[in-house]
Amino acid sequence: MVSVKFEQVTKRYEDGTEAVINLDLEVKDGEFLVLLGPSGCGKSTTLRMLAGLEDISEGEIKIDGVRINDLPAGARGLGMVFQSYALYPHMNIKDNLSFGLKRLKGDKKIDPAEIKTRVKQMAEMLGLSEELTKQPKELSGGQRQRVALGRALIKQPKVLLMDEPLSNLDAELRHQMRIEIRRLHEELGTTTIYVTHDQIEAMTLADRIAILDKGVLQQHCPPMEAYHNPANEFVEGFLVKHLNDIKATADSLFKE
Repeated sequence: MVSVKFEQVTKRYEDGTEAVINLDLEVKDGEFLVLLGPSGCGKSTTLRMLAGLEDISEGEIKIDGVRINDLPAGARGLGMVFQSYALYPHMNIKDNLSFGLKRLKGDKKIDPAEIKTRVKQMAEMLGLSEELTKQPKELSGGQRQRVALGRALIKQPKVLLMDEPLSNLDAELRHQMRIEIRRLHEELGTTTIYVTHDQIEAMTLADRIAILDKGVLQQHCPPMEAYHNPANEFVEGFLVKHLNDIKATADSLFKE
């Protein structure tokens, strides 16, 4: 069981700006939660506090009931995928995938045979078996993002965190990667928290969405519930109206 809980979490900067305000939010074991909202709403800051990349001003974050506020980032058992692929350009794909495993020390150290097995399994899962000897520059954007995702998953993290991972891809690749990410989630069942400003991405990926505005949680529920029963005017405008406008535009194009 791997759940995540934010209890009255606030992030306040030295100038007094509050990026996240009194956040109460629970992510269930095996759930795919999407943090959704416009730029500056606090969604990435929320993720970074969980990851240990931002200090928490007030409140507590717990993983499986254990307070992690003061744990260093590397001790939290999390995997992260960012907008940037952040692959090592001088390493081939096999070495990029195995790099984090090879650096583990002490009782976390993994036998080389196990590392080889994990790389083989992850490459097969991500459709990268034929690319293992290639350099990142030889891969497409979608393939590189698969490598970044595989590098996070191969360590078998307690929780997978993704911050706008598809924003650098074109529309067709984003669509393909959304399908891939959802397939992997259903196969592996890893508790996942995914940050995006893209309403369609949220609706297609999430088990539940948490919609933020100006650092405040506006609604937390399954995506279709938010669409049919928006909690307030912000959710109505940001989610429902936007999706309806997209649908109307698509309908008019097909009529033409």
